[in-house]
Amino acid sequence: MFRRITSVPVLLFLLVALAAGAVLGPAFAQQQNIKPAPPAAPAGFTVKITYSQKAMDKLVSGKETVIVAGYLYGFPKQGTPRKYVDEMGQIDVGEVKDEVAPGTTAAFDHIKLEPAMSKWFDSQGPQLLINVYSGRKSSPNNLLDCGIYEGPLAAVQGQSIPISCKLIGE
Repeated sequence: MFRRITSVPVLLFLLVALAAGAVLGPAFAQQQNIKPAPPAAPAGFTVKITYSQKAMDKLVSGKETVIVAGYLYGFPKQGTPRKYVDEMGQIDVGEVKDEVAPGTTAAFDHIKLEPAMSKWFDSQGPQLLINVYSGRKSSPNNLLDCGIYEGPLAAVQGQSIPISCKLIGE
């Protein structure tokens, strides 16, 4: 006949193992069904504009605004379909724009890239070109001569881009 083992440590071990299986089993089952999170939107950036005294005076007296425009693009990798490449040899993926008062920082909180187009970028990744010009409230023409930023989007994410402006002809 069979001999029954009724040792307390053996029974305690079996109870703990059963309890652990009941608690951890569903957690492991849930873990297998977890889908990867979609890629986060690239972090934003700000543009801090400085003005010559003449430029600031002209903007303020004319109740003028300033437009900060960002153009997002990438360079195509080998095999990119020609229909995605523009006449400049780049893949255009959109733009961002902010109109601000002189002396105010332009903020671009989240940059949304077209995922279907991003897969065609070469190893340099998404690029950004920032242009700054007057809002043409007091004149039909741009009043400002400003620097630009052109380079990798990743280099300015979470950063502030400095741009200097003066009056055209100053």
